[in-house]
Amino acid sequence: MIHHNMPTSSIKQRMLPYRRVVILAGGTLLVLSALTYIVIRSTRPPLPAKYLTAIVQKGNLSQSDSATGEIIPVETYTVSVPANASLSQLNVSLGQTVNTGQMLATFSDPTLASEVAAQNAAVLSEQNQVNLLSSSEYRASQQASIIQAEDNLQQAEDQLAQAQSQSVVTSSVEGPLTQVASVGESVSSGQPLATVGGKTITAPCQGTVQHVNVTIGQQITVGTPILTLTSPSLTSKILGDESQVAGLQAALDKVMSQDSQTQLTASLDQAKAQLERDQQTLVQEQQALANLIVKAPFSGEVTMLNSSAPPGAKLLTLDSQAKMVTVPIPETQISLIHTGQSVSVSLPALPGKVVSGTVQSIAPVGNYSNGVANFPVNVTLNNVSGIRYGMSADVSIVVKTIHGALLVPLASLHSRGSHDFVEVLASNDQLTRIPVHVLLENATTAAVKSKRLAVDDRVITAVLTSPSGKLHLKAKGRTLHKGKAAGKKGHTQ
Repeated sequence: MIHHNMPTSSIKQRMLPYRRVVILAGGTLLVLSALTYIVIRSTRPPLPAKYLTAIVQKGNLSQSDSATGEIIPVETYTVSVPANASLSQLNVSLGQTVNTGQMLATFSDPTLASEVAAQNAAVLSEQNQVNLLSSSEYRASQQASIIQAEDNLQQAEDQLAQAQSQSVVTSSVEGPLTQVASVGESVSSGQPLATVGGKTITAPCQGTVQHVNVTIGQQITVGTPILTLTSPSLTSKILGDESQVAGLQAALDKVMSQDSQTQLTASLDQAKAQLERDQQTLVQEQQALANLIVKAPFSGEVTMLNSSAPPGAKLLTLDSQAKMVTVPIPETQISLIHTGQSVSVSLPALPGKVVSGTVQSIAPVGNYSNGVANFPVNVTLNNVSGIRYGMSADVSIVVKTIHGALLVPLASLHSRGSHDFVEVLASNDQLTRIPVHVLLENATTAAVKSKRLAVDDRVITAVLTSPSGKLHLKAKGRTLHKGKAAGKKGHTQ
């Protein structure tokens, strides 16, 4: 037997491939086992799904418009030192709270006080004049003056007529004229002047025949002027009587112009008008005098004070305790705002403090900027405790409210195209898709209308799945506004 001796290193090299094979085979087996486990695990049916639900309720849903503004006083009262006046007394200090009617300051103005006294005397005089012109006694006395003036004039006219009659000789009988004095003939009182029907007509006074009005043989009737006499004394008397008549006529005209019923009425109206003007002036001056004593027109706080203010300058400013906030509302939303609307106001400086308010007024003209017009809206606050002027405020104005609608969480609402629906979980755990019409929605809730949805139905808001044995939350529905204007908020009632 022949033995061959082989080296030890060669034997080791030949044994190495067998170990590698064993190791590779074992690794392959492990990988195949893991893959088999995964395949088998993945093909197991998932556990039954579980749902989060919400109960359908019936109620009101409101939508709000939000804006930010600054707290300001509802009213501001500024007191200035009157012209020509000086500060006599200052009754308040800076930051002091005052009540309605509380005295703030007192001024003095001697010139104004004198003017009021003079005007008061003028009013008293005008009032006496009106009383006089209105009295029946005054009117009766003025009427008596007119009657007396008329009587005096009548007597003077009669006296003038009598003097004038002495210069014209008339016939007192009827018959033919047989004799008459010549023009220029001087006659004495009682001397024959003419013969009519056999009877003599004598001169009434001494004088000279100035004019003969008849001819011899003329048939004369009673009252026919025969001739005219003239004499210096008679002419003087007539002129005197005429002058007296003219003077009395002028006196009567004056009395009539002053004391007639028409003139008395006009004078009374004029006196009343003047009295009214003087009274108005007096009231204004008295008001100015009363304004020298300044009282608070409303309750508030003294926010500015300058005790050394000269005449015409501001002495103090009083801001009302009532506060408001002015917020800009876009032109697209202003039509939804009206006075009297309820408002919710929160203040960043007072965390957790929310006060109610009311829309007081809406500016008729907007402020145009960057292509958008905003309208200032004033909101009064109902509770101002702890709120200071100048604080910022977030205002939420209810712009729309749906009453008596079905309310569902926004998470339960689904949209497919232009259609909305919810999924209702029945008592047998079956899901039913029910179409709804969305009336209004906010950040969490939607008000809907549906013929098939009812109060107390359970709508699906989320699905709980456990494919790997651990629960996972899968949200359903929409939780954001779709197609809604930004900045709107809402709340349920």
